[in-house]
Amino acid sequence: MRFRSHYLLYLVLAVTDAWLLSHPNLIGRVGIWLYKYAYIKNFPRALVFVLVLVGLGILASELVKKYLPVRTGVLVLALMLVISSMIFLNVFIQFSSGTYQFTGKGFIWGAHLLPSILILIFAQSLYELFRTGKLDR
Repeated sequence: MRFRSHYLLYLVLAVTDAWLLSHPNLIGRVGIWLYKYAYIKNFPRALVFVLVLVGLGILASELVKKYLPVRTGVLVLALMLVISSMIFLNVFIQFSSGTYQFTGKGFIWGAHLLPSILILIFAQSLYELFRTGKLDR
């Protein structure tokens, strides 16, 4: 796996997302305590959580591009992209109503940013598979 410059973008977005998730307002802190979301209780835990998810997304997309045939890889990456989009839609609906809408704008933006990063990862990988030109064979 060679270094690509968009990995720096993923790293910056992941650190930003971890910071946003670890800084909710008072209502968000009560919700984190009540629902036992220990993985985003403070910045180091949130950073590990977000970096693991982003790393797994990158690893999965790289493994699909390397070991699966191109047509199967396109289908798998498209499925991952659809699942990430559905997660984003679920987060959008969940944070638009109920008590989640009062958890602070930064926390809400952080909750939206994590599925957006995964969408970006899978869309970039899908684009790279289409650019190879091997799909026509």
